[in-house]
Amino acid sequence: MAKIYGAGAAMGFSPQQVDAMSVWQFSAALDGYIKANSAEENDQTKLSDGQAEEIWAWLQEQK
Repeated sequence: MAKIYGAGAAMGFSPQQVDAMSVWQFSAALDGYIKANSAEENDQTKLSDGQAEEIWAWLQEQK
């Protein structure tokens, strides 16, 4: 249970709130938390094609 309480704490839940949840509710909250905090799902962490081209052009000028 320690890992479940730890994951719940990372999501902002108290142990009592975790205990009050069904397994399905906790799993859905955990999935949403992971999706919201995953770099793969966060478009702000990826360069656009234009940004990548600008960086490549700048690198070529540095030679």
